[in-house]
Amino acid sequence: MSRLVVVPAVVFVAVSGTAFGLAKLHLAKPGPPAPKAVHLGDARVGLTVYAQKCAPCHGSEGRGGGIGPRLAGARIPLTRAQLQIDVGGGVMPAGLVKGKPEDDVLAYLATILNAS
Repeated sequence: MSRLVVVPAVVFVAVSGTAFGLAKLHLAKPGPPAPKAVHLGDARVGLTVYAQKCAPCHGSEGRGGGIGPRLAGARIPLTRAQLQIDVGGGVMPAGLVKGKPEDDVLAYLATILNAS
């Protein structure tokens, strides 16, 4: 009778442990996507999109104050900013802006990232 309980329990623990261990290894987890070419749109339109989508976390004109980091004056390459917008990270959702609005936001970011 004890074999009817012990053997399935041992098999369950072995299979579960193996599955958990493989999941923790992330063998199939892809790395970050290769950076794509940055296309800059219209910075004035980008300011409007930024105010709607980005400012709640990164602050007005990128000055910080929300849960996102300060962007004004940050020495962040535009390719890195674009990757962050595309993939997200931390509390930032992926793809908050896409297509032409993303190009416009990147053009606006180009005006504030390396500014003092």
